[in-house]
Amino acid sequence: MKLIASDMDGTLLNKYWRISDENREAVLEAQKRGIEFIIATGRPYTNVNVLLDEAGISCPVISLNGAQTHDASGKLIASQPLTREQARLVHDILLEEGMYFELMTPDGAISLSYDQYVDISHYYGKIELAHLSEAERHATVLRMCEERIRNERCQFVESFESYLNDDQVEVLKIFALTTDEACFKRSDERVRQLTGLAISSSAHGNLEVNSAKGNKGYAVQQYAASLGIQPAEIMAMGDGFNDLSMLQMAGKGVVMDNAPEALKALIPHRTKRNTEHGVAHAIRELLDQLSLSASAK
Repeated sequence: MKLIASDMDGTLLNKYWRISDENREAVLEAQKRGIEFIIATGRPYTNVNVLLDEAGISCPVISLNGAQTHDASGKLIASQPLTREQARLVHDILLEEGMYFELMTPDGAISLSYDQYVDISHYYGKIELAHLSEAERHATVLRMCEERIRNERCQFVESFESYLNDDQVEVLKIFALTTDEACFKRSDERVRQLTGLAISSSAHGNLEVNSAKGNKGYAVQQYAASLGIQPAEIMAMGDGFNDLSMLQMAGKGVVMDNAPEALKALIPHRTKRNTEHGVAHAIRELLDQLSLSASAK
């Protein structure tokens, strides 16, 4: 393998949404051994950079599910935005259905309601942070909301109209959330009737809409090709259905043990949970295999 691609949330990040020392050391060891490492995440680039800097990792980043690719120096090298018509059609459906959603642009996220975002975050916090006391969970959710708003340069506005009508505004991805299962199902079904889109979900009640080429599989493959690396020489790791395109494209797709059972059924290779440093475990296994192959020659 010549390139490792890793998702972040539920994969490279632990339960505190940070890169563990074990994962950091494994990534750095792979890079030291001459293996390319790239992040492929649904997060925007600015948010990813903060976490990578904190961990001392320098690497290219595919962000917003494949809508943007930046090299290790921070230069934008590829972009796959939605068309204005696509953004308008998706906007109309989600607004009508009452889903919370954000237009993700190169300048940050744009949404209508901070309160709705926090309420939904508290709802999912009860599930994802069940190990914390109620007071700790409440404080953690608020801290994470504020951190995300700061890192992703989120704006809360009264209407999306001026942005949707501005030729200078690029909509890279539309990110939507709801706690209402019926609302999610209706929205998902309606959006999937539109053409030219890549539609995925990275968590329960979450809908992510990109252009057809704005997916992780296409972005990772294009970046690898620029280095002369074939899909068979790629190992990809992820835990959500927005990772499926790259898990299936890669020569070795590795799914996290915390992934949904439906996703695990589609991918033959598995590693430990993100809370058990599964990325480090998979990388160490790969490095050991490469060492054995080299010594056998």
